[in-house]
Amino acid sequence: MERIKVSTLDGYAKWADSYDAYPNGLIKIEEPIVRALLGDVGGKRVLDAGCGTGRHTRWLVEQGALVTGVDPSPEMLAHAKVKCPQADFLAGTFAPLPVPDALFELALNALVLEHLPEVAGPIAELARVIVPGGAIVVSVFHPFFVLRGIPAHFKHADAVEYEMPSHVHLVSDYVRAVKQAGLVLEELVEPIVDAAIVDALPNFEKHRGHPLAVIFKASKA
Repeated sequence: MERIKVSTLDGYAKWADSYDAYPNGLIKIEEPIVRALLGDVGGKRVLDAGCGTGRHTRWLVEQGALVTGVDPSPEMLAHAKVKCPQADFLAGTFAPLPVPDALFELALNALVLEHLPEVAGPIAELARVIVPGGAIVVSVFHPFFVLRGIPAHFKHADAVEYEMPSHVHLVSDYVRAVKQAGLVLEELVEPIVDAAIVDALPNFEKHRGHPLAVIFKASKA
């Protein structure tokens, strides 16, 4: 299958219609961990920065959160608005975020930062928009795969495989950015491709035992 490199915006524009149904092992392993780290969100103001099609937004709304979603992709946002009419949505970037200071108890950034050339600015922005005592939860594609030459990519209905920009940010880069933003790292996990992933997606057998994501939570004093 032919592989074509595209920008992140062009890639997600093409992926938007099939994103939710796509057999994505990264999402399968990421979602339960992210939601456990978010904890009880009932009644809390939550920013979903990089909300995409609203996969986390919908869960947050169902748990009683007051959610604002931000994404630069109009195609992904269109799906999120249909899926989550109770949430507010804004088109915008991650640095700067199009929201005021100290507006949210929680800020989520899921599977975004691997596409960006640096992480300190976006993490500082997440810290800016949460209240004292609030927290951020971040998930990213593990740099292990990017270093092995496996960037973010997907197969499209037009029989083309599209590859989007994927930057190598080491775990230490994220830890350093958290500290620079004045946050306290509470938890960091690196889930691996396990038997459950391989059973659901047999093509992941070749990745068994490899770390697939970096997921962390950090709080603001």
